[in-house]
Amino acid sequence: MDPGTFLETWADDPDRDGELVHLRRHPSRDAVYRDILVAPVLATRLTQRGIERLYRHQAEAVELIRAGHHVVLAAGTAAGKSLCFQIPIIETALEDPKRTSLLIYPTKALAQDQAGSMNRFNLPEVMASIYDGDTPNDERAMIRRRANVILTNPDMLHIAILPFHDRWADFFHRLAYVVVDEIHTLRGIFGTHVAMILRRLRRLAAHYGASPTFILSSATIGNAGDLARLLTGLDLEVVEQDDSPRGERTTALWNPALIDEDSGRRRSALTGASEIAAGLIGEGFRTIVFTRGRKSTELVYKAISDRLPDDLKESVAPYRAGYTPTQRRQVERKLFGGELAGVVATNALELGIDVGGLDAAVIVTFPGTLAAFRQQTGRAGRARQESLATLVAGEDALDQYLMTHPDELFSRPAEAAVINPDNPQVAEAHAACAAYELPLQLEDRDILGVSIEEAANRLVQAGHLRLKEGRLFWGRRQRPAPSIDIRSSSGATYTITDGSTLIGTLDEARVYRDAHVGAIYLHQGDSYLVRSLDVSLKQVSVSPAHVNYYTQTRQETDLQIVDDVATVQLGEARLHLGMVEVANQVVGYQRRTLGSRDLIDTIDLDLPASIMTTAAVWLTIPEGMLDRLQLGPDLLGALHAAEHAGIAMLPLMAVCDRWDLGGLSTNWHPSTGTATIFIYEAYPGGAGISPVAFDRGRRHWLATVEAIERCPCSIGCPSCVQSPKCGNLNEPLSKSGAVSLLREILR
Repeated sequence: MDPGTFLETWADDPDRDGELVHLRRHPSRDAVYRDILVAPVLATRLTQRGIERLYRHQAEAVELIRAGHHVVLAAGTAAGKSLCFQIPIIETALEDPKRTSLLIYPTKALAQDQAGSMNRFNLPEVMASIYDGDTPNDERAMIRRRANVILTNPDMLHIAILPFHDRWADFFHRLAYVVVDEIHTLRGIFGTHVAMILRRLRRLAAHYGASPTFILSSATIGNAGDLARLLTGLDLEVVEQDDSPRGERTTALWNPALIDEDSGRRRSALTGASEIAAGLIGEGFRTIVFTRGRKSTELVYKAISDRLPDDLKESVAPYRAGYTPTQRRQVERKLFGGELAGVVATNALELGIDVGGLDAAVIVTFPGTLAAFRQQTGRAGRARQESLATLVAGEDALDQYLMTHPDELFSRPAEAAVINPDNPQVAEAHAACAAYELPLQLEDRDILGVSIEEAANRLVQAGHLRLKEGRLFWGRRQRPAPSIDIRSSSGATYTITDGSTLIGTLDEARVYRDAHVGAIYLHQGDSYLVRSLDVSLKQVSVSPAHVNYYTQTRQETDLQIVDDVATVQLGEARLHLGMVEVANQVVGYQRRTLGSRDLIDTIDLDLPASIMTTAAVWLTIPEGMLDRLQLGPDLLGALHAAEHAGIAMLPLMAVCDRWDLGGLSTNWHPSTGTATIFIYEAYPGGAGISPVAFDRGRRHWLATVEAIERCPCSIGCPSCVQSPKCGNLNEPLSKSGAVSLLREILR
């Protein structure tokens, strides 16, 4: 029995009646090959690995790279993209072992996997080593001296390689290739930072006399070529056909049953996913489960373990950020070695890790973008066996929309990834880093971009740069790179300890939400009670806890308009685009029982506020319209409900997910003088989402009101107007008021 047939049979149980809402079979596909010559010794090694011929798209990419073209490859999972750059790198090393290559991966797990792949060629001329935050200090100097292929990540390149480029002078002088893998993950603020890091790399390579060929790879997205050009500042050739074979695959959509039709409450997606995964693992299907966050990873892992017989419990493991290097390597070793029957992971394992034996992927709620969804479904069946991918819907409005519109998942083109190289905060941060590495000159804007010039001027005015003989020098003692978190505005890293035992780590942006005093912190299936949070020492102290409740924070947001850039009429309302200053503060938390989610109590907190300036769109609603609607005490609930639904539906219009966004709604705002709904980006300076939301404003709000109206609940639920990240714990909300308000705006 294949896993798809198993799920169909399993879904026939009366207790699961109606939860399997869609099943789609994708037929197998034959490969298209093209013959090219490769170095004889390399051809032998490829044959030993079962590779007799190259797919057509692989051959085309290799020939372009050999000819010195910068190339971006965009294809689905298991399309053999890694081989496209491995062949030129190895051929170059065979000709001249002194030539070097730098391979940049978004995650440590992927670098571990790819280092193993390179070393399995077993060629003495190719010396590949990982150089990341887990590399022991006493090994780093030896790696710099001996390795001609370095695998790293953007964080390490930014903080530990580029600022110390003099130690890498020989490596940079001989640099032949730079590979940037999985660029579809380089969107938003992270991608914007990486674009500046790659420009800094190009500048230093040129300083040492090198002009490396850039090779970028991506899952299928809507704008691979444009994204690659924005990331590198280079013109590239685009190879985006996929001629690889594929085994038969089944995709299932699973919608947990309604518990209460009036409130719209459904069975938990976490529970549904753990039941499906435990069933698959119990039947002998190797399974990966993808979750949206650290806490859900721990909850699903524990739920699966509790459902499995004793002889299978040890064959399942969780995997997420925040584990120690030793903990991560242990899980990776077992996963790659085929010892695990199941793994529960965040998107850290979403990327092109070659785990050929996985039969099934279970995705706990829609991962935010079609590109991510298709990457996660592609983790199963890489060995071309029959495979299954199951999306288990949450109560979120977008998840429920997709359950009733499955063609959106299968037929809709992949999104175009958005980055914003003109983000002033990012440009300023990397102008400082570049000046520390080498004094800035006017001609540097040819590589670093024109935004670097204004950023440098601001740094001069602030006293961080000083002018000497026509060049700008870094004027501070401290290196700038360590203070810049390229993945968010999250700031410092906190350590989490149980006595003298290190449990894990947490970034500053999460610590007030997940590790405040009194919080229940989950780690590898165990629960811990947070005893203390030391902001000055960046330490969280926990102790084991055996409790039947979880914790949920309450936040307050204050927002001021900084700059109103553009305005367009939307009925009698007006849609604005601009910059805002946002202050967020965690002010308390609730304890709720596991399972029933009943409220136990609410406890106040006194924690620092976080303040940022970012891009936003906002709707201003005139008083005349409000007078006609006569919403009375429901006005604030209507605005709040419309805000939540607007955030939930924006991913259909812009390349983002709801966790990239924040919101505020008020019946009177001092900056506008009227009722206003704000949707802002969750990153300083913005990441390019707001202009898309502004341009598609009418479509966005029309989809929003239709999603609310379509929901069968009576008073508003997570499938329409409730939000899983609401700082006010979803109070107040008025579903009917939101429909009346938006219909009047759109009329």
